[in-house]
Amino acid sequence: MQHNREQTGVYIGLLVTAIGGVFILAPSLIGMDMMGGGYALRFIGIFVLLAGLITTWFLRGRAKVMAHMLADENLLAHWTYPAAQVQQHAAAEFAEYRERNRGLFIVTTILIVAIGIPVLVIPMWEDLIEWHDPLALVIVSGYFALIPLLGLFAWGMPRLAYHRALQDGADAYIARDGVFVNGALHTWQKPFGYLKQVRFNQESKTPALEFDVRNLTRLGVIHYASTIVRVPVPRGEEEHAENVACFFDQHDKR
Repeated sequence: MQHNREQTGVYIGLLVTAIGGVFILAPSLIGMDMMGGGYALRFIGIFVLLAGLITTWFLRGRAKVMAHMLADENLLAHWTYPAAQVQQHAAAEFAEYRERNRGLFIVTTILIVAIGIPVLVIPMWEDLIEWHDPLALVIVSGYFALIPLLGLFAWGMPRLAYHRALQDGADAYIARDGVFVNGALHTWQKPFGYLKQVRFNQESKTPALEFDVRNLTRLGVIHYASTIVRVPVPRGEEEHAENVACFFDQHDKR
């Protein structure tokens, strides 16, 4: 039986929020010189706190969607696949996920370095060089340790998703506000995303419902990147799949 993995993400978001709060309070608690890195630590703490709050809010919505699916609320279809098909689909998703994470890691690393040098390294340069304040070295080292941690995350998450797909990918759920397939949840929640189109592709090697999900990728000039989520249609469920596609075609997807 499936369980709501998205709830774990909510707990992680709360933990990140708490860590941000600790960073903000740390200068006052340890009597740290504000000009000697205290302001920088609080700046980082505010950034981490906001990231944690946004993550918690976003993942809480995903956990709610998954909970409704498992409770058969707003559910349009629930299909089960044979083991061979699960493994084939998981391998294809793994290759795509790995390539996407590689690009994201490069961009994030550049941002960390671009922020860390003027905010931390330059204000603490003298203490770092002459070892006046070991705490400065700890703070700077801890900040830049985010890079290998993110690298490990970027390397490990596709593999975790692959093993999760092998374990939980035998079931697919299609609901009005999301789909669960290959062990992963995909939703179209505003303002972070919307469902552009759903079509039943019967011409591919494996007939599938294709959900064109648009996700927000950057602010300022609002841009939504397209992700095609494929839900294989088991033999004998073609008419059911057509009805699902018609349902979304008849409703406002934005």
